[in-house]
Amino acid sequence: MPPVLTALRHWLEPAVGALFFAFWVSAEIGRHHVGGELAVLLALSTALALSRVRPRSALLIVAGVLLLQLLGLLPPPESTTWPVYCGVLGVVFVATQNVKSPVQWYALALGIPVAGAVALLMVLHGWTSWIGDTQPLRYALLLIGAVALGLYAGAWAAGIAVRLNVTQLRGSALLRKTATELGMAEVELLIGRERDRIAREVHDVLAHSLAVVLAQADGARFIAESRPEATREALHAISDAARSALVDVRTFIEGLREEPGDEPQPSLADLDPLIARLAGAGMQVGVTHFGPAKPLTPAQELAVFRIVQECLTNALRHAGDQATTQISFDWRGPGLAFTVTSTGTASAPTPPPPTRVGHGIRGMKDRARLAGGWLTAGQAEGPDDDFLVTVFIPAGADLQPEVDSEWVSELRAEAGATAGALNPADDRLSVTA
Repeated sequence: MPPVLTALRHWLEPAVGALFFAFWVSAEIGRHHVGGELAVLLALSTALALSRVRPRSALLIVAGVLLLQLLGLLPPPESTTWPVYCGVLGVVFVATQNVKSPVQWYALALGIPVAGAVALLMVLHGWTSWIGDTQPLRYALLLIGAVALGLYAGAWAAGIAVRLNVTQLRGSALLRKTATELGMAEVELLIGRERDRIAREVHDVLAHSLAVVLAQADGARFIAESRPEATREALHAISDAARSALVDVRTFIEGLREEPGDEPQPSLADLDPLIARLAGAGMQVGVTHFGPAKPLTPAQELAVFRIVQECLTNALRHAGDQATTQISFDWRGPGLAFTVTSTGTASAPTPPPPTRVGHGIRGMKDRARLAGGWLTAGQAEGPDDDFLVTVFIPAGADLQPEVDSEWVSELRAEAGATAGALNPADDRLSVTA
């Protein structure tokens, strides 16, 4: 409701009470002395004016007027003044609309006493003579009482109906407001998720390429005078890494303009070129496979690729070309479990601040979780300054695998045993880049 109508709404009952009083005063002023009747009119008009803001007080005024009339302290109704009792119906109708108070039950309890008092006052003070009826007083008392009670009940029921309608309208408005707020919150949540996804993708694409460029540039700077051929190769590698990063960024930006799933995404087949680029930067990377590979969804393959990329980038960033990284893929469980052990890092990669969601270790954990798996990262057990990342991704649609903790412990032990060097004589498939 507009503010102007709301302000005027509060003055409706007082205006009705004033008009009620003015009408009856003008109607009765010339007929007889209206001193006592004026007090009754004033009391009922006041009850009408207070019926919405002070419903209990309004009902008490009505009951008090009838009681004083029965006691003879106020003049009873006459042949021309008995219709003032219609004001009682208005008080009951408005008072029962109050939604913040149980006043409707008070009004209901007053129904029979009010109807009986009105009937008694009208019959005892000449109702039959007013209408020329010769029926017994008992019949007139029952008739007037029944009519008064029916009118009172109708006013009470009409007020309750209005109250229920107002409550329903307010509930519907609140429901619409809540639905709108929930919709806005959902949009904000989707925007936040998309922002995190974009930040994660940009970080994964650029951090890797920039780390390779930085390592190659540092190497070229140190050997520029003594090994010009190697310097040219390093510059060529820098150019390739920068060009690859540019292509990845362009592909990613184009993907933002397309429908989700339309843009090409890296997969497990892209791990070998990734490792080759890092090997070109002087980093030693060993890859070991256990068991036959199982099918993963494209989203899961992307998660594996980005996690491996982030692990290798962290190792290169913290130790340069002195880092040695061992990657172990184990397909013997209910999915893919793999570890990435970085040896020779000057210090373990530290997680980013909590406010930087989607970067570093936090971003890797998010990727593993979204792929249905989990990821842990921390210092490996042993005297060496190794950093171990352990990941599990369920195969296919098995998004909630139950993994044996002993199998995970064995996986960590095997990763630690193979972190120092590769064993070419082992019967496992071993690839060194």
